[in-house]
Amino acid sequence: MGLKTLSDHFQELGADFGEEIERRASDAKLILETAAKHGVPVEMLWKPS
Repeated sequence: MGLKTLSDHFQELGADFGEEIERRASDAKLILETAAKHGVPVEMLWKPS
């Protein structure tokens, strides 16, 4: 069907899926904590496309 896993996708880019997902989780946590700390909506700091 042409479907591939996220691990396959990142491997094709020369990246490690585990490292990438950890980095993304860390980034998300920082965004959420910073928004809460300053009392602003998350959308003011980050808007996913």
